[in-house]
Amino acid sequence: MRHIGAFSTQPVFNVASIRQIEKALFSFEGNSFTVMERAAQALFKHIVTKWPDAQHFVILAGAGNNGGDGLLLAVLLKQAGLQVLVLDCAHSPRSGDALRAFEAAQRAKVNVELFSIEQVCSAAVVVDGVLGIGARLPLREDLQCVVHWINQTKHKGAAVVAIDLPTGVDADTGYAQQCVEADLTISMVQLKIGNLLGRGGIAAGQLINDSLGSQSIMAEMSLAGGQLHWLDVRQFVKQKPCPRYLDSHKGSYGHVAVVGGDHGYGGAALMASEAASKTGAGTVALLTRWEHVTASLVRNPNVMAFDAQQEQVLSLGIRNHCVLVLGPGLGRARWGQQLFTQMMALSLPTVLDADGLFWLSQDSEVELPIGSVITPHLGEAARLLGWQIEQVNRSPIKAALLLARRYRCVVVLKGVTTLVVNERGDVYMAGKSEPVLSKGGSGDVLSGMLGATLAYYKDTLEAALMAVSWHNYAAGEMAVHKGVHCGQPYDVLDYLD
Repeated sequence: MRHIGAFSTQPVFNVASIRQIEKALFSFEGNSFTVMERAAQALFKHIVTKWPDAQHFVILAGAGNNGGDGLLLAVLLKQAGLQVLVLDCAHSPRSGDALRAFEAAQRAKVNVELFSIEQVCSAAVVVDGVLGIGARLPLREDLQCVVHWINQTKHKGAAVVAIDLPTGVDADTGYAQQCVEADLTISMVQLKIGNLLGRGGIAAGQLINDSLGSQSIMAEMSLAGGQLHWLDVRQFVKQKPCPRYLDSHKGSYGHVAVVGGDHGYGGAALMASEAASKTGAGTVALLTRWEHVTASLVRNPNVMAFDAQQEQVLSLGIRNHCVLVLGPGLGRARWGQQLFTQMMALSLPTVLDADGLFWLSQDSEVELPIGSVITPHLGEAARLLGWQIEQVNRSPIKAALLLARRYRCVVVLKGVTTLVVNERGDVYMAGKSEPVLSKGGSGDVLSGMLGATLAYYKDTLEAALMAVSWHNYAAGEMAVHKGVHCGQPYDVLDYLD
């Protein structure tokens, strides 16, 4: 476990590392079947706790150990006097522990039938034990039918539980085309990347991890390159983005200069400057089109608003030790290009967002100042890398690491779960799906928040994590009070205190 400021992170692993942990756990326990039995007991405990009145269960079991967990769960459910049916989805012979689990189900006289798409389901709870962490995408046609069947049972009212991760999700990336949409996922041993990232983070539903005793052996293991870190934003209820101190003044919290707002895009720059101020920057300046200056003064009189083409604007709005937020509403016309070139020449820590990233992609000679952050979404990351968007979607961690090393900066790769990566190769995941953020302006608000945290925190990675996590947490709070439709990007800022 790592700490970022006052907050703890949870380790998250790729498949290769999970295999190493499992091997060590099996050795520690003396055999692997004992761990499978423990997994079944964990499944039973979590499922009956969540649905104590459920009497009828259907378990779909594949040929591997994921299916073995499901078969042993079926034994426990039958022994508890509950009605259980196993639908066998295996398309290859079982072996090892999976075979032992199948034999145990037979001895317990568990009802096992071959899966059929025509199967009628009246169960209260359906358990997905079809594929585990070794699944390969794309899914075969027969497995796509299984996934469709499970999801149809959910639409008809059944609760769906996934063992380890939903079938159809890539455990290393969270990528999925067609996958099971679970209400509850019970991850075994340790959290996997696919439990949290991309489509996997949505398909998981409620996520529980049961270590099955692996926590006791983790301290002795070396898992170089296979461990990431997840920052659960629910911790943020007790602290502010940039905490105030009793003995302080406006200079204690830094100066942020937001640069952007071409014709038609003034709102982006205004939201970013407001975000920098409300997140905690000591002073904020806005360099924009003169047409937007009055609007800024009316909405945020505390923000110093300047015509970006004013002769003395650099001495008025930008200070020696300040952070630039470059890109919100910058546009792709000559005005934006000139400002991009002018600001990059200042060599100040910079948050590059939106059209700032466009101009970055157009100039391969640009070197970002030390302490800078770029904030691409998938499409912007694809443009910077010369990839297709689908490539970034399939390999988001690889994409973020490549960008961090290419530009020698911290990368905030925005998505369902946002990645925060530095050039040293530290990878953090923060946040969860918040549909209320799926609106124009959300990125502008985040860029302003990043400007404030970058001015406040000494470490660039910590600053990025604070802004990303607070943005996500506040969005969740705002959605509860205002709704996902009425809530607007700037409303997030009212939930930072």
